[in-house]
Amino acid sequence: MIDERDIDSMIKASLYFHELFKKTILATPPAEVVTKTQMDILLTLYADGPMSMSALSSHVNIAPEQTTRAIKNLRERDLVESDRDEDNRRMVIARLSEKGTLLLDDHTRELHANLRASLEGLTDEEVAQLAETARTATRLLEKTGFRHVVTDPKMRK
Repeated sequence: MIDERDIDSMIKASLYFHELFKKTILATPPAEVVTKTQMDILLTLYADGPMSMSALSSHVNIAPEQTTRAIKNLRERDLVESDRDEDNRRMVIARLSEKGTLLLDDHTRELHANLRASLEGLTDEEVAQLAETARTATRLLEKTGFRHVVTDPKMRK
């Protein structure tokens, strides 16, 4: 049974994380205006590399038709490239273009800088504690079935 105090603590923590989200992620829009779905696709290709459209749809948790529309728009803006697989001509492989990679490189650097600035009031030990708490929360929340694009924190720097 989940205790009410535990629920209250989780709500309070989520509100703090929401504020951190607003001061980092939302305060750091990419240089190109993209939709959330397009950003999810860009981040997935950035973190995991080229992949088939079906794998991309599955990873981003959207319908294949949505993926096709988003990729078409991103291709028109020269952020993504796509080609037919040489072995299976029915399969289309999407990858970031050079422009898309540079966009995400810059965006990631800005995110890191904003997060560092947001945590300036903490000691190194407190930052380590917060990072460990975030890893624990992520591990536990993954077990609940929540879905979102998870990028590798060791992405290109």
